[in-house]
Amino acid sequence: MKTRYRILIVDDEDNVRRMLATAFSLQGHETQCASNGQTALQHFADAPPDVVLMDIRMPEMNGIEALKVMRAQHPRVPIILMTAYAEVETAVEALRSGAFDYVIKPFDLDELNLLIQRALQLQAMKQEIRSLHQALSTSWQWGHILTNSPGMMDICKDTAKIALSQANVLISGESGTGKELIARAIHYNSRRANGPFIKINCAALPESLLESELFGHEKGAFTGAQTRRQGLFERAHQGTLLLDEIGEMPLVLQAKLLRILQEREFERIGGHQTIQVDIRIVAATNRNLQEMVKEGTFREDLFYRLNVIHLTLPPLRERRKISPCWPTTFCRNSAQKTSGILLKSTLPLCHFSPPGRGLVIFANYPM
Repeated sequence: MKTRYRILIVDDEDNVRRMLATAFSLQGHETQCASNGQTALQHFADAPPDVVLMDIRMPEMNGIEALKVMRAQHPRVPIILMTAYAEVETAVEALRSGAFDYVIKPFDLDELNLLIQRALQLQAMKQEIRSLHQALSTSWQWGHILTNSPGMMDICKDTAKIALSQANVLISGESGTGKELIARAIHYNSRRANGPFIKINCAALPESLLESELFGHEKGAFTGAQTRRQGLFERAHQGTLLLDEIGEMPLVLQAKLLRILQEREFERIGGHQTIQVDIRIVAATNRNLQEMVKEGTFREDLFYRLNVIHLTLPPLRERRKISPCWPTTFCRNSAQKTSGILLKSTLPLCHFSPPGRGLVIFANYPM
């Protein structure tokens, strides 16, 4: 919250206006004065202040009347009324009309300063809440994911609930649809968020290297194993392990993965010590695992162990609508300043049919 404010002082008594203007100016604030309600409304309309101090009893237009007009124009500006009359009815009317509070003359300047601080702190808090609500209004955000696709909104809402469970998750979808982002969202919004999030692409390594990467190995377990090495299952303890392209995992390793899912334990390659782990498995694939089960290329028992919760992400071609806020979000995340982006600049994206990866989700989870 800023420390210098613009304060509009409204009072028909010259000495009160001068006293308050001098006091607040010495504190570094910018002040503007008006001797009646009409003049105050002109100043208020020209340049809305951060806070208004206004007398109730004034000629031409009293403070209550001016308050109602100000509230109609800029309801977020806090207004504090001043009165020399300690009348309960007047105070109640002022508060009902939208005044933040009122003070009775003569008042202590320190107490008035505290009242102004309270009003501005409350205003700053309300502004922060409004900003959060606005961020959620046109596009649905969960965690660090921003999307305006109805299908993805439903996925995110389901994912928010899934994150609270400990069940294994299978995420299906074409390449570039955001499977890893959803997996990260599950992890970083779960009770395992403080633990590691580790990913591996099962299609990127040959069988022997994939086994060593997952299970680790003891010194001398095979040629080149000069030291003991922890595998990803061990390193992901109390966290989440994403097995991307799970459909490419060889059948031999599928059997070993099944044991971990069932028993939560394994041995390193070349080792005899049984290691127990507490991990959550999230598997991702762009293949139809049920068809692979029928073909005999994927274990049925493993499929059902992984498929406790199944999320299917909609393809990019079903997410053609580009929210106008996305380019702004992209520029902000790229540390670029922009005064505005033409809506028509998003039209090419709306008609683009991406062959693989595309700009469909913004996310800034740790990578």
